[in-house]
Amino acid sequence: MRHTRRYARSPIPVTGLILFSLFSGLCLAETKEPALTPYHLVYDATIKGMDIQAERYLEREGDSYKLVSKADTLLASITEKGTFKIDSTGHILGQQYTYERNIFGIKKNESLTYDRAAGVANYQKKKKQRQVKLDSDYLDKLTYQIQLQRDLIRGKTPLQYQVIDRGKIKQYNFEIMGEEIVDTALGPINTVKVHRVRKDSDRETYLWFAPQMNYLLVQIWQNEDGDDHRITLKEGTVDNKPITTGSQ
Repeated sequence: MRHTRRYARSPIPVTGLILFSLFSGLCLAETKEPALTPYHLVYDATIKGMDIQAERYLEREGDSYKLVSKADTLLASITEKGTFKIDSTGHILGQQYTYERNIFGIKKNESLTYDRAAGVANYQKKKKQRQVKLDSDYLDKLTYQIQLQRDLIRGKTPLQYQVIDRGKIKQYNFEIMGEEIVDTALGPINTVKVHRVRKDSDRETYLWFAPQMNYLLVQIWQNEDGDDHRITLKEGTVDNKPITTGSQ
């Protein structure tokens, strides 16, 4: 049964298909890990009949990493940013997460900052504040995507993540559906199709990752309240080298 759309929901969802400062003495693990290879990806999207360009990039800044996901139109924009480190045991240690949305001039901002000395993460949205006691496995709405990519590369299951979402801990679950070829502006790309498993929700989300491109995100499809949204890779670089179908 179709539910009535809630007015407050954003008309341009970015899935995103998406964290903590270190104790002194911890250092970044020196790694050649594929999931941490810098990249810059550009996507074509059609959402509510509008053509939208989205981008996603991972950068290394000193001993930290920054992951950014953004989408823009003439009247709206959504930007998510997260910074994190990798400790000596390989755990993702988030530092900060921000979400900024501007839809027809109506702005919404959220932030998540970390105080590792106190063992807490602080969420803020306008006057609303929440504090979460940290656990080593907690991720946020961007860093869980890094961990998902790492787990796909390693063939690790189950794909389950404890995510700090709006100041609360939620479990995100995913299942692998199989292999599929996705047609893109770069040509056909071999992918692994992944489904996000939700309970008590009509929202359906599928993600396609390219095994021979470090399991980078190639496509997202989402259906909610009868509205379909699709975002597909258009172009990009990995380690400053252009992506081509020849890399398949």
